[in-house]
Amino acid sequence: MATVKDVAAAAGVSQATVSYALRGDSRIIPSTAKKVFEAADRLHYSTNLSARSLRSGKNGIIGVAIYELDMPYPSQISAAISQEVSRRGLQTIVQQTSSSVQNEISVLANVTSQLCDGTIFSPSKVTNQGIKALAGGKPVVLLDNSELSSHPLFDTVLSPCEDGAETAINHLIDIGCRHIGIIGTRYDIASDASAASQVAYRRLSGCMAAFRKAGISLDPHDVIETSWRPEEVRSVIGNMTAEGRRYDGLFCMTDSIALGTIRGLADYGLRSPIDTAVIGFDGIHEGELAVPSISTIAVDFEDLAAKAVNLLMKRILHPEDEYSPVVETARYSLVARESTAIRE
Repeated sequence: MATVKDVAAAAGVSQATVSYALRGDSRIIPSTAKKVFEAADRLHYSTNLSARSLRSGKNGIIGVAIYELDMPYPSQISAAISQEVSRRGLQTIVQQTSSSVQNEISVLANVTSQLCDGTIFSPSKVTNQGIKALAGGKPVVLLDNSELSSHPLFDTVLSPCEDGAETAINHLIDIGCRHIGIIGTRYDIASDASAASQVAYRRLSGCMAAFRKAGISLDPHDVIETSWRPEEVRSVIGNMTAEGRRYDGLFCMTDSIALGTIRGLADYGLRSPIDTAVIGFDGIHEGELAVPSISTIAVDFEDLAAKAVNLLMKRILHPEDEYSPVVETARYSLVARESTAIRE
């Protein structure tokens, strides 16, 4: 079994540098940390959690609490975080909350506060004050904080909702779409102050910004509310199509919605992109394998995971430091595939 000494020798650094790098200490420059991670991977190095716990009072376990592990996007986020944590010689406990207040409370009270050094949490029902009370003083980093304000209580990593959605609409406009629908939310969420931090609100805001800049009006009826599960979206799109509502372009709030949308269109003989161009959001693996392959705003999962783990490790390793919570946004890219291929 490889030791810290072996990793240090392979990376050409000191044993102390290896320990600091694997714990995510910000004092280790990225190029050095990269050498340490690569050496640890080559040697299949893993830390002795029991020994670490005895020495430091920490057990080297990071909690991940997320809403639905049976959906591709949260599943890929969890995998990316687990991989990032593993690169640092630590372990993860991943819990599904199912967007249930009871489950969120249980995870925070019984897992985070007792078993983990800190938790990366995607909140849905529990308030930020509730999270603070339940976490038992352990550090927490939030993903897409549903209660974001100008004075956040926790470090937060956001998905690139506004800019990404604006880029998606601009892509549809650039390929010639003018009658564009939005699938996955309701129009009046744009005026709902209580929803201002929610993902759907932020993505709709990005869409509306793109329409304003392009001089295109958005009819409230062109924002079509559905769940975010593809099988239910398929039914909604089928009903919409049966009613004669047609669009030359559709922006879907998620790639899972885009999958259901393309299937619902196909049920009525409509093809994408020939009849309707479709673009999603998230960048899940399934989108590349669909027929047609789905254009998307691809969130950089590795960047999101690295940002979240870095913020959490800083809190875990330097609990004595006093600094205000920070908010960071994950990178993204437009991936144009077959579902928005330029039509003749």
